[in-house]
Amino acid sequence: MEVNRLSFIPKFLESQRGVREGDIVENFINFVEWVNEKQLRSKKLKEAVLEGKDVPLHEIVIESEKAKVALNLLIEIRNKLLDAYNELMKMQV
Repeated sequence: MEVNRLSFIPKFLESQRGVREGDIVENFINFVEWVNEKQLRSKKLKEAVLEGKDVPLHEIVIESEKAKVALNLLIEIRNKLLDAYNELMKMQV
């Protein structure tokens, strides 16, 4: 069995080589939007099941886990950014 790269990794993470001013903020905004899309997709599948539509159970579980992992990653990034900001605020000028 051949293992391929994870196809759900956002392209904006793969395409960045150099960092310019504003790129970090733009990438973070893109990442937040990507996480939101994952959450909405998961919610849509769950609603489809509740409406009685034929949706494979494994697809619901996989999309829910993708959304969960993406949200957890976003929370960790936010925490690291807040820690860095707090460290900067503690510095004396």
